[in-house]
Amino acid sequence: MRRRKSRRMIFAAVLTLSIVGATAYVGLAALRTGADGEGFAGPSGLRDEPHVVFQNVRGHSGGNTYAHVALAPLDEPSQRRVTTRLSCERVYFAASRGLCLVSRQGLLQTGYKATITGPSFKRRHEFRLTGIPSRARISPDGRYGAVTAFVTGHSYAEDNFSTQTVLIDMTRGKVLADLEKDFTVIRNGKQIEEIDFNFWGVTFTGTTGRFYATLKTGDETYLLEGDVGARLARVIHENVECPSISPDDTRVAYKKWLGDRWRLHVLDLATMQETPLAEKRSVDDQVEWLDNDHVLYGFSPDTWMVPADGGGAPRKFLSKALSPAVVRR
Repeated sequence: MRRRKSRRMIFAAVLTLSIVGATAYVGLAALRTGADGEGFAGPSGLRDEPHVVFQNVRGHSGGNTYAHVALAPLDEPSQRRVTTRLSCERVYFAASRGLCLVSRQGLLQTGYKATITGPSFKRRHEFRLTGIPSRARISPDGRYGAVTAFVTGHSYAEDNFSTQTVLIDMTRGKVLADLEKDFTVIRNGKQIEEIDFNFWGVTFTGTTGRFYATLKTGDETYLLEGDVGARLARVIHENVECPSISPDDTRVAYKKWLGDRWRLHVLDLATMQETPLAEKRSVDDQVEWLDNDHVLYGFSPDTWMVPADGGGAPRKFLSKALSPAVVRR
């Protein structure tokens, strides 16, 4: 009897330790994937000078700082890199606010979320995403944000992908609108409404509430110019994907589908003249403007730079770094 009771006690102890161990493992995994926002901390020195915020991909997947948000100075980005505790798959930062998109691996299913942070990369707000994180942008004044996620599919090159793009009140951490459900789209003076609308790649201008984005319907992609307050967008150009507005609001950089690959271009909004850039590799990214003369983009696993006038040649800006966001002071 004593031996049987002793065995039961040992089994109970082992079971308890197993549960505690599993719980601890899940907790540590959540911290490594950025699922727990408590304790996010960022460096203070670099925040006072022009810098670039990006996803660090040095090391290996699962490493202590792999996929964590990092900062580097704009003048010498390769000389100094400071890594934060915040882990993201896509990151953007503007006006002392950040957007961090992550996939959260659970025991039974995978969840997706967006975290809004402050200047020290600590969590302020959080909300769920409907699918795989893809694009993130914040308006220059920090008032609005935009997030695109794949509801189905994994790439814009697929024929059957579906996206959801939402606009966010960055102060309250609330979703303001869904581009597909809440916006009226005008083309050639007439409202268009199709069941296969897909929106992605929002970029905000310096005028509060104004933005550009991509719309795909059928086999065509269009550049939209939109107004948050009016819930209205109009088509202004064709074959534009993942637009990014220049700091002076005069040009849009984007990827253009050529039938077998993407090619980076810049569109002059006054003349509607397109300029192909010197980067001839197929780049699937929403580019970022370094200044009014150069753009940055991810070509895994590095961030590259190329002149915005079509001249020059691409060169590596920062190694083992993706999803760049330029913070100008």
